[in-house]
Amino acid sequence: MTAMRWAVVLGLSVGLLVMSSPIFAQGRDPDGTRMQARNVEVGDSYAGSLAPPEDRADWRMIRLGEAHALDLQLTVRTSGAEAKLTLTDSRGDELAASTAGSSAGRISQRVDAGIYYIAVESDDTLRYELAIR
Repeated sequence: MTAMRWAVVLGLSVGLLVMSSPIFAQGRDPDGTRMQARNVEVGDSYAGSLAPPEDRADWRMIRLGEAHALDLQLTVRTSGAEAKLTLTDSRGDELAASTAGSSAGRISQRVDAGIYYIAVESDDTLRYELAIR
């Protein structure tokens, strides 16, 4: 077999292994873990949705260059559903948490410069809005 054919066979084999791995399965939910968190900035607002069991969490990462009074507000747009809003530090240690359902969940936390993670988690199928101020 020529070198080109071997390269194609090897490439296809590796591709099949990757697609069948648990990491690829998480690809259906590209922001479902802290390590997959999407970047956000102060002043951003997001509309999102969760659809358990495959999609139980959405993670965001915010990088602050200086200390900031961070204000997070989570509004659940699906009647009867609840979600948990969590703020963690760069190590994943929880700094604050709030629950949103019939009323908005809110976290107001003074934080130093650094990297922080925001999670919206639920066992309910729901739509939500997240404001970061």
